[in-house]
Amino acid sequence: VIGQQMNTIKQPKGLFHIIAIQMWEFFSYYGMRSLLILFLTEKLLMSDQHAYALYGAYTSLVYVTPIIGGYLADKYLGNYWSVIFGGLLIVGWNFVLSIPSSDHTTLYIALSLIICGYGFFKTNSSCLLGELYQTKEQEHGREAGFSISYIGGNIGSMIAPILCGFAAMKWGWHIGFSLAGVGMLIGLGVFISGRKNFAHVSQPNFSALQQKSAGIPHWSLLIIAIAVATLGLVFVLKNLWAGYILFVICFMSVLHIIGLYRKSDAEDRQKLNSIMYFMLFGTVFWAFDQQGGSSISLFIERNINTNIGGFTIPTAFFQAINPVAVIVGGAAVAWLWKILDSKSISVRTLTKLNMGLLLLTAGFSLITLSSKLAMASGETTFIWLMVGLLCIGVAELFIDPVALAAITRLNPQGATGTLAGIYMLAGGSVANYLAADIAQFTSTN
Repeated sequence: VIGQQMNTIKQPKGLFHIIAIQMWEFFSYYGMRSLLILFLTEKLLMSDQHAYALYGAYTSLVYVTPIIGGYLADKYLGNYWSVIFGGLLIVGWNFVLSIPSSDHTTLYIALSLIICGYGFFKTNSSCLLGELYQTKEQEHGREAGFSISYIGGNIGSMIAPILCGFAAMKWGWHIGFSLAGVGMLIGLGVFISGRKNFAHVSQPNFSALQQKSAGIPHWSLLIIAIAVATLGLVFVLKNLWAGYILFVICFMSVLHIIGLYRKSDAEDRQKLNSIMYFMLFGTVFWAFDQQGGSSISLFIERNINTNIGGFTIPTAFFQAINPVAVIVGGAAVAWLWKILDSKSISVRTLTKLNMGLLLLTAGFSLITLSSKLAMASGETTFIWLMVGLLCIGVAELFIDPVALAAITRLNPQGATGTLAGIYMLAGGSVANYLAADIAQFTSTN
């Protein structure tokens, strides 16, 4: 379908450069994530409980800062320069983490840099892509462009665990982290080389940056705020205070939703009830799905026989299974919906969500079977585990795309953007934080 659209619809020239930086951003993030829980427990010798808590705090905060980064892009920097600035911060954390050291402070600084970097990068890169479609002719290619960008990102997340995992196993942790940083640097270089293709997008608001508050230019305050935020995040991660930040943000979100209920008529309230169900469902789903980077990784490292013909498959390799399932399963699911649509068969949203839950349950059942076999013999083959991870990966296709499509279709009180953001907060930040608590039940030390 995408190929046909590409042949008939001319895409904007900047699309290639955005795909490049998003692919390498996924490479950087998932390359580091595939190593992080192992690095915490094996290199820094953290207990399972502490490692899970830190991992959960980090992955939850990554989904919080884009709210602030989006505001700063709208008011001061514009999407293009926000992406560059965020990319530079992401490169910086990779190289800080690549320094051979057992000092926990270095780790906290590195993670703080990436949390700030993603604040400027994550949502603004998608907004920048949307800015490229400014004519009616280009508008017809918007959906195809976003689909291509999504596939490019998953290609990055597919190859990252393989390359970074192999580098870490062969030459050490710092080389694995360095490789993730080099990938982001390449993407940033390709992106900047296409500067002329972004001449028509929103530019930095220089007048706003030069305005002063208390005699200090806003651009100076922005730099100071980033430095203070990075330092503050170091203390948040060190003391595991992410839960307090999430509580405040969630409380404000709840107040906003209550305000929407008060202004809504009976029809809109029914729509809001449906969206609340999607949020609850998505939060529970992702809290279990995100075990792949924490408890499941340690289970593979300690209990799964990954030796094939004398070659030991690095544990990080198994995190490439999820994006493979998303890419291949995505094509299959798109074909399925097309066939059903051609036969005028409509599948209800609730049915699709239940299909996702069923696949998630099947995946964890197979992983549980693998763990039972490991308990019986000390270790077991990775076949059941791999099939289980494939099921979990395909299950994702029935959750976020379905829920977000439903939210945009319902559109109560014209608050689609806000509600979609709150949904991502629930399925991203809250779910990752809860995932750390769930992982605690699997800890052995």
